[in-house]
Amino acid sequence: MFHFIILMLIACSLKLPIGRGGDSPYPTEFRHTLSNLSQENIRHCTSLPPTERLVCELEGAIDAQGHPTTNAKNTNPPAQPPPAKESCKFREDNIYTLYPHSMPQSPVLNRVLEKYVAMHRRCRDIDFASLDDVYTSSRRPICRYLIWRPSGYGFGNRLLALISSFLYAVMSARVLLIDYPEWDHLFCEPFLGSSIQLPARTKLNQVLGEWYIQFRDARCGLNSSNKICNTTVVNLRLDHVTGLREYESVACPMGYSRVRNIEFLTMRECNQYLVPGFYLNPVLSPLLEVLFPQRNAFHLLSRFLLVPSDAMWASIRPSLDIQASRRVGVQIREFVGRYTTAYDGNVIECIKKKGGFLPKKFRKRRVHSGEYCGVYVATLLRRHLEAVNSSLKALVVETGKEFRFNHQRLDGREVHDRKHEAEALVDMWVLSMSNVLVTSQDSSFGYIATGVGGVVPNFLDMEEGKGCFMGLGVEPCFHAAPKNLRCAQDEAVAFSLQEIVEKNTSIVKVCNDRPRGWTLLPPTVSKI
Repeated sequence: MFHFIILMLIACSLKLPIGRGGDSPYPTEFRHTLSNLSQENIRHCTSLPPTERLVCELEGAIDAQGHPTTNAKNTNPPAQPPPAKESCKFREDNIYTLYPHSMPQSPVLNRVLEKYVAMHRRCRDIDFASLDDVYTSSRRPICRYLIWRPSGYGFGNRLLALISSFLYAVMSARVLLIDYPEWDHLFCEPFLGSSIQLPARTKLNQVLGEWYIQFRDARCGLNSSNKICNTTVVNLRLDHVTGLREYESVACPMGYSRVRNIEFLTMRECNQYLVPGFYLNPVLSPLLEVLFPQRNAFHLLSRFLLVPSDAMWASIRPSLDIQASRRVGVQIREFVGRYTTAYDGNVIECIKKKGGFLPKKFRKRRVHSGEYCGVYVATLLRRHLEAVNSSLKALVVETGKEFRFNHQRLDGREVHDRKHEAEALVDMWVLSMSNVLVTSQDSSFGYIATGVGGVVPNFLDMEEGKGCFMGLGVEPCFHAAPKNLRCAQDEAVAFSLQEIVEKNTSIVKVCNDRPRGWTLLPPTVSKI
């Protein structure tokens, strides 16, 4: 009843009509979004207080995965654990704790992630040897899976989509597997004792199953007995040109619940940070508030999932000026594809005038011996590097403080291959370690550095002489937010996502660097 009350309050506050009646099991509570496999395991949670019940239901659903039932027919012996991986120095040295703006995980999230890793290991041992068979036949796996494949968009977009997929997998108690051969080169294995990668040359790489809209329009899912429904594989496509109704699968209670019993969900085309949409789903938002009390999902999940490999850490470390008394990261992205002068002057205006950029110890007659400010610039255009470096030399004379300039040597091309993704990762992670971060508006590259570092960005103004303005928080922007989506068909309560954002701006708000998008506000901001 707790979540139904929330839905009713939304309906009353927004003057929304109550959805149609009937025999459909309206997903008015989080437990309604969990698979049939989980229901017996979470039955004992109903007597707990609301917050404890939500966590109990999620943990119960995760614990239910990977335990063969008496009806399951799987004669394959458990697969052997993967061979020991090479060391992960970034994780072993606990580098993320050294970040100037690092935020701790809540004990609840720690516990949930520990259970998730154990589930991942169980399911791998039980299912992996037979995944190909169950994927293309009427047999069923023991566990349920979310398969992520990178879209054809940039590296930043891919990571935004991957973190969104991971959170979706956690909340729905699904094993996340990725079809991304470059992963082992870029990152360490996040699921120790298991593997995030799909088995090589697996049939799971094939394009099978229906897109969500086809599945939905056939009225499949939940208690549907439609014989044409594919109950094994459903594909989710959530990019910037996706039709509004596709986003029902994450933002609308009925859409999210409709696929709860599908064994294999695939994120085949996604270039978005979907988490603000999760928060607008009234059966998910209360749980998210418990898992992420600071509304910093990307910051915390990226530090679990995106740990640079030893090879990448060896490339990142030389560019990180750890001796600097203050590190300023600057990212300049030209969306027009050619050099413009506006950004260069605005970068220096930010460094000179923005509050907190030049503390008193940096000013003339208060310079401490041996101190300096390290400025790292990430851009594909050499003329920006030359202009910023020249301006910094003038700033040394003006402030009496030393500025040391650094950048990565790139070939100036944006290409989505392993070499260029590695170069992008170096830039993102060096920027993420900044005390102060200056980024271009509307840039997924900048969003990654912001989220990983937990540092509120300062967005460069696109008009010359305007300097920069501070972002709303550390969460990335949901670029192509489905603002006109109305959750209506078969819902317990009909509502519009845009109306929720407009009426309740304390959680989700329009991005101040991209009016088309949505972002999450941290609690400290939402209370102002």
